[in-house]
Order: sequence, then structure tokens, then C-alpha cells
Amino acid sequence: MNELLQKFNEYRDISNYQIKYILVNQDIIAFKLKQTNFPHLIGLHKLVDIPLIGQFNDVSNSTVSAKFLISKIKKESQLTEKIIKKSVYFPEICDRYQRFSKENILTLTYTDAIVEFNASLVGSKLHGDCILFEKQKPQGYNYLSIAKDTQQKRYIETFFYSQTDNYLRNQKIIKVKKVEIYDNYGKLFLEDYL
Repeated sequence: MNELLQKFNEYRDISNYQIKYILVNQDIIAFKLKQTNFPHLIGLHKLVDIPLIGQFNDVSNSTVSAKFLISKIKKESQLTEKIIKKSVYFPEICDRYQRFSKENILTLTYTDAIVEFNASLVGSKLHGDCILFEKQKPQGYNYLSIAKDTQQKRYIETFFYSQTDNYLRNQKIIKVKKVEIYDNYGKLFLEDYL
């Protein structure tokens, strides 16, 4: 089995989990993990030289959706690790791809949150208004960008790694007080006070 399919299967195991971060100011950042978030979370949308990804990025093409990409990943047809690593853009997502795991999504080490994230301060195209982050050793940060959909429900926009703290500069940062993770049946799976 190729690693892209392994990463999807690992993520599928936690799809429909709900995660709630309670901040020290009592604000709550809550979201549900959806299977259809996987292609964007792992960074496939950046591999624009792969024809299938080009179609996925084309908003006028309703045929190639996230579900369609996932079906190709499952069938190991047109989207495998071998194929995506041939993209000239793969180096842009390499760190994200290598670090993407169930543990990095469900980790309890996201101890801080950027609230009211201002993407223009870092020249970013992120839509998220909140970013959870954790310091990595020996350097760098893992980030989870959390956005709102058209019904104002939160979802993970993206997961990424950066060697710098550029995303933190001049942003409003608040400590996380408590994390609650609920499984796909709504049962409390994990709870931790930070």
C-alpha cells in the first residue's frame, strides 16, 4: 500500500471526531473532522502540475471534487505517493506531507491559539480566523488553521509546518485551557487540562 493511501486511512479512522478547544478567555474553538478535508489538509491542491489536481482546483469543474480525489486515492489510481512525489511542486508540501498524521491532528500539545488571525500580516491566502499551533523541537511549528463554512460551522482548513514563527508575529495569541475530543459516536474520547 502506498503512503498516501496509508495517510488517508489513518485520517479516515478519526473522521467525524469532534474537537473542542476551550481558551483561557472562555472562547471555544470547536470543529468536526471530515473525510472531504483530507486532500486540502495534506496539501494536494498545491500540486497544480498534476492534471487531476488542476481539475480539482478549477471551481467551474464540479466533477473533480474532494470525494472524487479520495476515490482515486482509495483505488490507487491517478493519485498515489509515487505520482504526487513526481510533481515539481511536491517540495512545497513535503514537510506537511511527512508530518501529517492522526497524532498531529489529535495532539494535545496545541497549547496556544491565534484568534482573529490576520492573513495579510504574513502575506497568506489562509481563510481561517483561528490557528492552533505547537512548537516543534528542535525548531519550527505545526499549525492547524480553522475556518468557518457558509453556515458559520468551523472546520480544519489546513495543517502545515513552518520553520519560522512568521504566522505568530503581530497576532493575538491566547492560551488553551482545556481540550475535549469526542469520537464519531459523540462519546468523550479524550479530555485534558493544559
